[in-house]
Amino acid sequence: MSKNGSKKEFIFNLILQRNPQILKPFLGEVELLELEYDSVKRIDVYGHDLEHNSPIYIESQLGCSDEVHFDKVKYLIETNKNESGIFIWIASRFKEEYLVAIEQLLELHAKGKPIKILALTFQNGYTKTLNKLNRQKDSDIWYHFNHREFVLPKLSIVKQWGGIPLGFKDSVISAPDFPLYSTSSEAMNSYLLSTLRKEIPYLLNVHRSKKLTVNSIVFGSGYSDFSFVINLAACEIAIRLENEWQSQLFQRVVSQFKDVENFETIFFEGKRIVFPILDLDNPREKVEMATKLFRKVVDVTIPTIYNL
Repeated sequence: MSKNGSKKEFIFNLILQRNPQILKPFLGEVELLELEYDSVKRIDVYGHDLEHNSPIYIESQLGCSDEVHFDKVKYLIETNKNESGIFIWIASRFKEEYLVAIEQLLELHAKGKPIKILALTFQNGYTKTLNKLNRQKDSDIWYHFNHREFVLPKLSIVKQWGGIPLGFKDSVISAPDFPLYSTSSEAMNSYLLSTLRKEIPYLLNVHRSKKLTVNSIVFGSGYSDFSFVINLAACEIAIRLENEWQSQLFQRVVSQFKDVENFETIFFEGKRIVFPILDLDNPREKVEMATKLFRKVVDVTIPTIYNL
């Protein structure tokens, strides 16, 4: 993740995920499923190759290749449990020492296997596009995404290693379909996150990885000092004010919900607006109902706090 409040790397990865045709010249048809997918170590973009059913792991950076990102790529190659895999490292430029190290990794861990590794760069000056998007509100960024009002990155190959034979099919289901394998908080939150990313993609923070070992999941609203909280165990969704300095705006949000009729029950508790979730016996139905309710909450809140 970018530092000092910058979302540039996240925006770049989101552009890739929503425009998989960018990778078509190198991989053919692909599906890019998750941003910051957390499989022990966070992966910038996770997906799979539709022709070979091979998992795709993308690690991106906006600067020159460095040891931190090399270590991530190295870890992904060394721990890949699938029969095949496609590993992509994107950087503004590559130091020769890392290109040599990648070739050595292939020899040690993937020689003769259906493994493909790509080192890709993007066009000079593309960070200007990302800088411009980074300065905007999340709602404006999403507007530009939907209307394609920015230049897409153009990728080029620095080096490629290995390959996947024609006609090969990986027998392992590589795409994370997030089955609801138990009713634990972690399993239900995992399914909830995957559902939210499909249903409410315009709330950019739903794409970012979250710790799933606790009951509640907290999303920033994209505006300072407002958060959304979903707690399936407590059967509630809440809008939370983090600091008093935005209390006037928070009261406008409260007033907005008092005038909205399509919510059955709302509780107003000091710095929180609470929306109860029906405690259904079927965990999948509970998650899907929570997703629909959360979307209604977001669709009222975001225009109000941004004064849209």
